[in-house]
Amino acid sequence: MFKFAFAAGMVIEWLFGPAVESIAGFGFASLRTLTAGLLAWMVLEAAHLLVRAVMTLDDRA
Repeated sequence: MFKFAFAAGMVIEWLFGPAVESIAGFGFASLRTLTAGLLAWMVLEAAHLLVRAVMTLDDRA
C-alpha cells in the first residue's frame, strides 16, 4: 500500500503544489510530498483495517 500512497503524494504535489523556484522551495515541496504520501498511506491502511474488520462479522441473519 505504501507504493500507492507514495504515488498519491507525488500526484497531489504535482496538481496543487507551486512551481519550485529555488533550492529551499524544492525542499519544502519534498516535505509536502512526503506528508501527503504519509497521509494517503494512513487513509489506505485505515480503509484496509475497516474492510478486514467488516469481513470478520458474522453474516448469519
